[in-house]
Amino acid sequence: MKKMLLLVTLVAVLVPLFAVSAGAQDVKKALSDYVLVPGSAPVMAIPFKPSPDKAKPPSYCKPCLFYTGDFNSSSSEANGLFNAQGGALGSNSAAVYGAFTVPKGKTWTVTALIINTLSNASAVDSSCTWDIRKGVTAGNGGTDVATGTGADTWKATGRSGFGLTEYTNKVTLKKSAKLKAGTYFMNVLTSCTTSTCTEGSSGLFYESDQESQPGTNQYGPNMPWDDSFFNSSYFGYTYALTNGSSGPCGGIGCDQFSIAAQGTQK
Repeated sequence: MKKMLLLVTLVAVLVPLFAVSAGAQDVKKALSDYVLVPGSAPVMAIPFKPSPDKAKPPSYCKPCLFYTGDFNSSSSEANGLFNAQGGALGSNSAAVYGAFTVPKGKTWTVTALIINTLSNASAVDSSCTWDIRKGVTAGNGGTDVATGTGADTWKATGRSGFGLTEYTNKVTLKKSAKLKAGTYFMNVLTSCTTSTCTEGSSGLFYESDQESQPGTNQYGPNMPWDDSFFNSSYFGYTYALTNGSSGPCGGIGCDQFSIAAQGTQK
């Protein structure tokens, strides 16, 4: 499961690797498990903006509380971590929890949670689950603050990497979550369990990482670095820190993920 494939000719072998690794028996937890050195070969479908623009949020996040920034496929640290219910994992799941902080003295009313995901599926289930936790540490899931299901949208960002297209996965909360100042951990669990998911049992879903501070096209306050977690009994991880050589990403990237929250602040 954890053995990396040797990098021969990256561009020529990326797509075949995904084609033969689509079954749940050999699906890899991180994009770094497919290639020895990610980055460089993946391309973006739209021009890359090298400097952050904190004045303008992404079009899909209005009103936007924060956005950590874009996935950069040209980075040597570019990576992604499996995050989904179903797809190539069958009845199993794998969840990435990205960290965010509500500023001191503020209260956020969150109405939607957003993640960017590298995938081979052009459509997913029309609803998915979401979760917000507090106090997560290595091996400890902390406390559930708010959780539920909601209507899900799946739209291409115009970026790509590792032979996969990047999509924005946005779930609208049926009941908004009110969060006081502090650090929280959010998960949007992409769902690929019905016929509405175009790739079915071959579905690959890797939450995009974000490897610069500040992030490219970041909006809002800086968010925690090296404080994201991966939880999946299928892969044998219980709320493991995603970064570092002993983490699920194998020491390649995953310092932060491309995530956002929509809502209001007071």
